[in-house]
Amino acid sequence: MHRLRTFALATIPSALLVACGGGNAGGPPQATLNLGVVDGAVDGASSVVVQFTGVELQPSGGGNPISFAFTTPKQVDLLQLQNNNSASLLTGASVPAGQYDWIRLDLSAGAGNAVAGSYIEISGQQYPIIVPSGSQTGLKLVQGFTMTANQLGNFTIDFVLEQAITAPPGQQIGGVQAFLLRPALRLVDNVRSGEVSGTVALSTLQALSPACFDSNGNPTAKVYIFSGSGAMLTDIQIDPNTGLPPTGHVNPVVTPDVTVSSGAYSYAQPWLLAGPYTLALECGADDPSSADTLAFTPSAGVNAAVTANQTMTVNF
Repeated sequence: MHRLRTFALATIPSALLVACGGGNAGGPPQATLNLGVVDGAVDGASSVVVQFTGVELQPSGGGNPISFAFTTPKQVDLLQLQNNNSASLLTGASVPAGQYDWIRLDLSAGAGNAVAGSYIEISGQQYPIIVPSGSQTGLKLVQGFTMTANQLGNFTIDFVLEQAITAPPGQQIGGVQAFLLRPALRLVDNVRSGEVSGTVALSTLQALSPACFDSNGNPTAKVYIFSGSGAMLTDIQIDPNTGLPPTGHVNPVVTPDVTVSSGAYSYAQPWLLAGPYTLALECGADDPSSADTLAFTPSAGVNAAVTANQTMTVNF
């Protein structure tokens, strides 16, 4: 399969929803939740359509999940929703204040675990998307978060499709290759997130040519962003059978594209939790299903500290 990369969702209206298990009459203090979804570009695909049927939240300490079932399934083409935009899954949802253990995005899966209303399109051909036990497990993001009483919590789920979707060998539905979608998701607290962006000199790309340009002269470079200062620079590896990185292998957090506008080359990555990161430019092919040797520039990367609600600039 072609290399797949992260993508972003543009704002769409929230579907009407029904909440179960979250009433506040005589109950605990409430908080208000806004939940959106984002991501970046994806190579090799013209559409990645996923249909959501609801959202579930699991309070810490046990008890029943709090469910928000959409009255109408929410179908989004993720590749049409980029450039720092977001799709709203929940807006103004009332939930009990307190700690939560996980979020689940509900899906409707049928025969062969094919997700209803969902597909990936490559070169004009549509392929089904499967999620093992999708109707029961959905896309579950196991990451704790806190809802503060009488406060608004704005959270964003970042899909990392490049690390989330694979084509398992021999996995077919109706004689057509199926793509496995696993929950490679990040939960970002909006008030604790910032952005890193910058420019890339044409001379830097030319020094790495021809790998940094396609046949039409468009840049193919991307910026690999790793968690922590002085992080080890690695390729992306995903076992196509398990959908997981090999044991001990740490993938980059995200890999935004280098784009060109009016002759200027640049990149931008919003929705990063505040903290230290290591960035490096890379132009070579990176097949997630195999180990690849990549030539990063600079070879040791560049350290950057992302600050909440601010943009950190790193140029190459």
